[in-house]
Amino acid sequence: MEIWLARSPWMGVILWMILYISDYYLTVYSARGFKETGLFQFEGSFELTPQYQKDIDALKPISKLHIMLLILYSLVILGIWYLMVYFLGLPWAYLLYLGMFLLLEVAVHLRHLRNVFLIREIRKHGGASGQISYRKWFSYRVSAFELYLYFGLFLIVAALEYSPFFLGGAIMCFGMGIRHNRLAKKAKSVPAQVETQT
Repeated sequence: MEIWLARSPWMGVILWMILYISDYYLTVYSARGFKETGLFQFEGSFELTPQYQKDIDALKPISKLHIMLLILYSLVILGIWYLMVYFLGLPWAYLLYLGMFLLLEVAVHLRHLRNVFLIREIRKHGGASGQISYRKWFSYRVSAFELYLYFGLFLIVAALEYSPFFLGGAIMCFGMGIRHNRLAKKAKSVPAQVETQT
């Protein structure tokens, strides 16, 4: 399958676009859903990526930043394919980078699917009561832990299959986990805000 992905840049770009677009809309769905249940409050913003927080908090169906980055990253994937495969003849290097893009999104989508299931179960059957408030630093710490788990999973697959694609995913998840840990430390040093955003 990996060699098939390296034969042309278009499958990688198409998969990336599908995942990146659905990532945004699943985030909006989850933010709206958690708000409507009335059970969850998130300090500052539900969205963890700082540059998207305003758009997600406003539940915008279309984000100019999202469209710009969608186009930019699609062009980056095309550029990496032409450089690594077409000019240098290094398909494994392209697969490494493609794994960074796609498998991080896979990890994020699994988190989204968990949230969608949780919201739908609460709406249909209840099963939860009271209220829970997430401090921003705690949200980042939980995210970092999950990303480290995916790092371990992707690294095992990479080792078993000698897969540069899964190695790329492992590297990206580990790097993003470190970033979220740093954001957690930064957020923890800030006094608690009024927890009204979901």
